[in-house]
This record gives sequence, structure tokens and C-alpha cells, in this order.
Amino acid sequence: MKTIFRSIMAILTAAAVLASCNKEVEVVKTMTTDVNAVTDVAASNPAEISVALTTNVNWIVQTPEWITPSAVFGSGDAILTFKVGENYVNETTTVAPRTGEIKISGGGSIDGVGVSASVTVSQLGYTYVDPNAPIEQIPDAAEFIDFIKAINSGNTPTRWMNDNGEVTLSNDIDLSEFTEWQQFVTAANNGNNSSKVEGKAFSGVFDGNGYKITGFNPTVHLAANQTFGLFSLLNEGVVKNVVLEGNMNVTAEGQADAGMLVGTAYNSTVKNVTVNGKITSAGTTVGKRFSIGGVCGYAYAGTIGETEYGNTLFEDCVVNAEVDFVGGSNTANGATCAMYGGICGFATTPNADNPHKVTIRNCVNNGDMNVKLGRCSGIIATANTGVILEDVTNNGNQVNTIANGRLGNIVCNVSHYCTLKNCVNNGDLDATAAGYSGTAGGIFALAGSATITGIEGGGNYGTIKTLSTAGKYIGLLWANHNAAIPTKNMVASGRIIVDGVEREINASNYMENLGSIKVPESVTDITWVAPKN
Repeated sequence: MKTIFRSIMAILTAAAVLASCNKEVEVVKTMTTDVNAVTDVAASNPAEISVALTTNVNWIVQTPEWITPSAVFGSGDAILTFKVGENYVNETTTVAPRTGEIKISGGGSIDGVGVSASVTVSQLGYTYVDPNAPIEQIPDAAEFIDFIKAINSGNTPTRWMNDNGEVTLSNDIDLSEFTEWQQFVTAANNGNNSSKVEGKAFSGVFDGNGYKITGFNPTVHLAANQTFGLFSLLNEGVVKNVVLEGNMNVTAEGQADAGMLVGTAYNSTVKNVTVNGKITSAGTTVGKRFSIGGVCGYAYAGTIGETEYGNTLFEDCVVNAEVDFVGGSNTANGATCAMYGGICGFATTPNADNPHKVTIRNCVNNGDMNVKLGRCSGIIATANTGVILEDVTNNGNQVNTIANGRLGNIVCNVSHYCTLKNCVNNGDLDATAAGYSGTAGGIFALAGSATITGIEGGGNYGTIKTLSTAGKYIGLLWANHNAAIPTKNMVASGRIIVDGVEREINASNYMENLGSIKVPESVTDITWVAPKN
């Protein structure tokens, strides 16, 4: 019996072995792609998608209607390309982004068991932005440039105005990539006692919210009666709470004005601004006024034509700009010269009957001035008519290589209906160019009008260096006090060095070194403070 059982098991085992030998070897089907997803495909002019397929079976491709494959079916490994259709109509039509799936299938036609792979494709849409739609702020350089272009085109900048009607910054702005500054030059017919609004002006409120505007690096050339600045022309406008940094290079061929922040300000306010960087100029080639300022080139208050306007104010401004300014062939020392002022180059009102003023209050210049100019000062070069300087300070040093200039480190020329109150100079003035025969004073060079309303407070703590060829018009406080101007409560300090030799100034002789005084009794209560070693 056992023998029969062993025989049956042997027969069954042999049958199983034979059956195993006759069966085909099973092949594992595979299919993979080198990418599973493609994102951020451009809406307009999209590039083709390339997919590397690795497989050992026949395959077929299925796609959304907006994706066209290079091959619909095939066998084995392949490089497949897919053309993506445009998701863009035109620049004024908004199109939503879209997502689709490329599916590759194979290996299921005989035994019903297949393999597959998929690639997700995400294509960007297009959003139309109305250029006139309000955004209520300026977030970046592109919008800032568009804002300035709108102003210079005479358009109201409603796109960037908030509910209060003000234009504000919401971020720092970098303008270093922008180079087309010449297009920002505009017309401004500015006389020495009159102005006429000819160009496009900003008449609103710009609030920088304390942010910085950097990369302001213009190189511009001005024709006659033109003006230039970040804001080339203000007319009853306000610019406040902003820091401006850059390097301005500007020249002119006629009467013109330029400032880092503002070219010309009519009846406007500039408040709480800081200017950093450098100002360079080769001046002008004609005997016309060319005034440049660290903040503003030309400021005016009063009547324009038959329209009565208000005051112009510069308040809480700080200038840290280094200045390299040569007047070109325009090297006279009068109102037609090339001139520079740390806060403003030239300021005026129309006449004695004008009740309005240009006021520079609580402003500071820290920038050194390396110049060849008939007039150059840390605060304002020419206070022509109706200008008030109050609580201002100059800390910048001036080296001026002009042969014959009117030089003072607060203001060069003070004229009709002007007031100086608490003006302090800490900077040195060096006018030791060979043959220098001009005037040099710590506070101002010339006050020549009996209509000047007063000079009070403040004082000079800087050193004045000049040559004996300048004659008597050298002084700790001024060069030439040439009228019966009420002057009191000032501090005389600092040093005077003539031909390289320092004068011995002390409590006994300091009044003799204040500068030339035409009416001595108009000058009272001047205090001597010995300079620090």
C-alpha cells in the first residue's frame, strides 16, 4: 500500500514540475516620468513642456484641449513635448489661471492590468490693472515714476490719493534703475522779483511717511527758464516726511533753477525732509542766474500775475549732501551768478507791498561745499526780498576758489524786508584762492538794505580764511553790514586767518572784527566767546 502511495505522489510531483516549465515568465510592467508637475507656465507665449517617459509597454496620451502632445501613442521610452495654448486675450481682459492633467496610460489591452503616469500643468492667468484705478498709495518705484509722469503731464494724481486727498508712500522706493530724468525738466519763468507758472506743477500733498527714496541719480541739462528736481515744480503743494538719497548732476545754458527735492516752489511747504548724497554741476556759460539748492532751487511767495497766493515754508529740513559746483564761465558775484544754498538757492517775494514770506525755519546743513561760485552758503545763497531765516544752523565747511565773491556760511546776500533770527554757523569758510578780492563773513556777506527788518540772535563759531587782497570786508559775523539794520544779541566767536596768519581776537577788540559796519549804533549786545582750541 505504501508503495502505491509513493508512486502516486511521484506522478503528481512530476506533473507539477512539467506544468511549471511550460508556463511563460511573467514581465513586470513599469511607467514613470521625470516630472510630476509643471507650474507657473506663462499666460502669453508659453514655452513647450518636455517630459521624459520611461516604460516597457505600449502607451497612449490624453490631454486637456488646451495642451497638444507631440505624439498620441507609442511604445517604450520616449521624450514627449507638449504645446500649451495661450491663456491671454488682450491687455484689458482678465483671464483666470488654469490647471490640467496630462495622463499617459499603457499595458492594459491584453490582460486588463495596466500602468499609468500623470503630469499636472498649472498655467498663469492675466489680471487687467486699470492705470487710473485708485490704489491710494505708492508702493514701489514703477508707481512712483508713473505718479511723477502724471504730474508732469498736468494730470491729477487721483490714482495714488487716499481719502484725505494726499499721496503717500507705503514702502521705500529705489529709483536706481530709472535713467530718463531729462523728461522731468519743466518750464519755470523765474525772475529775481517775479515768477510765472508755465510748467506742470504738483499742487497736492505728498507724505513720504518717513520712507526713503533712494537711487535718485539724474544727469540733466537745463535750457533757459527751466527747472528740475524730484518734484520739478510745486505750486501750492506740500512735500513732507521723506528721506531722499542720490547724486544729482545738473548744468544749464540760461537762467534756470534746480534742487535735489524741488526745482521751484511757489507758495508751497516742504517739511521734515532729509537729503543725502552729492550735488555736482559745471554751472552755466552765460551771465544769468543759475541757482541750485540741496532742497530747493528757487522759492517764491506772493502774487503771480493777478492771483494772490500765500507763503512758502521750509521747516525741519536736513541736508547732508556733499557739493562740487563750479560756475562755469558764469562767475559774477551778483544776482545773475551761479549760486548754491544748502536749503535753497534763491528766494524772493515780488515787492514791499507783498504780505507773504518765504520762511526757512529749524533747518540744518551738514554738507561740505567745494565750489567756485560767486555766492554759496549752507542755508540760502540769496535772500532777495521778504525772506525769513529762523533757527537755522550750518555745520558744513566751504572751500570756494572764486576770485571775487560774496561769501557767507548762512547766507550770502540779505536784502529787502528780510529777517535773520537765531542763525548759527559752525562751519569753516576758506576763500584763499590766489588773488581773492571778494567778501567773507561767518553769517552773511552783505546786508545792504535799510528795509531789512532785523538780525537777532545766533552767532558764528567757525573759522574764516581769506587773503589780505579782500581788504576790509572780512568778519566773524559778516563781511559788510551796509545799512541801519537793527542787529542785536549775537555771539561772535571763531577765528579769522588772513594770508595764513591768525588774527589775535579777544574781549577787547572783537567788535573791530565783526566785519564792516556802516551804522555802528544799529549793532548792539554782541557777546564775545573765545573759540575752543
